[in-house]
Amino acid sequence: MKFSKLIFLLLILLFCISACSPQGSIHQLSNANNKSVTDKKVVNQEMKDHQPSIPLSFETVLVGKNPTSNFLIDAEHNYFQLKIINKSKVLITFNLVNNENGKEVFTDQVKPNKVFTWNSNTAYLKGLDSGKYTIQYRSNGSNMNGIAYGQLSSTPEGLH
Repeated sequence: MKFSKLIFLLLILLFCISACSPQGSIHQLSNANNKSVTDKKVVNQEMKDHQPSIPLSFETVLVGKNPTSNFLIDAEHNYFQLKIINKSKVLITFNLVNNENGKEVFTDQVKPNKVFTWNSNTAYLKGLDSGKYTIQYRSNGSNMNGIAYGQLSSTPEGLH
């Protein structure tokens, strides 16, 4: 009888340990609707095929109506690339803002089922100023579906 109780307690302990352990890197972001937006490393195989090979400064799953990406650019890695994959049937409009000075870096759009890529060195030969940045995504009140990647590099050549 004591042996079966011991086995039972060990099984409960193993279950609790496995249930409480993290299953990969997951971050919680918030959108303008105060809903939680999950930011994961791999969403699905289709999205995985589009993932860049160099380290990310952020990766945001674009769901809902007004998700945001918040990230930091440091002085040594001030060249930035943005890639947005629009998997929805709606136009996604977005703007990049430097939170330190409140200035808008640029605004653009991604057509439905298209991919958008922008490198900071096309307009900012010395890279972007260091500081905190926010990208706000909008879809004219419709729910969007997509993913956004941000990459940093110390040189323009480091962006792919």
